[in-house]
Amino acid sequence: MLQGTRSYVLQDADGNVELTHSISAGLDYASVGPEHAWLREHGRAEYTWIDDEARSRRFSAWGARRGSCPALESSHAIAHACRLAPSMPKDAILLVNLSGRGDKDVISVQAALEGAR
Repeated sequence: MLQGTRSYVLQDADGNVELTHSISAGLDYASVGPEHAWLREHGRAEYTWIDDEARSRRFSAWGARRGSCPALESSHAIAHACRLAPSMPKDAILLVNLSGRGDKDVISVQAALEGAR
């Protein structure tokens, strides 16, 4: 239970809620909503992670190649798809849902990239 909701929660070995950090405000939370919990329980969704460096690389590469910026949340999905694709059969279909534009995220990504140098 976290904030009145029974769902999956990031926890340490003692059951305490883990702290989270993401440059993306939409991903900086220790739990998921009931729809995501239901999807996972029924084998309809799988959840994973991607690190900040991979996310920033894909955010930048997408903008350079396509002329638009994906939202940071979408950049995580793009980075994971790029990590997953080489292990898939050549005729497999990989669908990535892009949640929005990343114009609002450019300053945050720039600051993160400069901080990494």
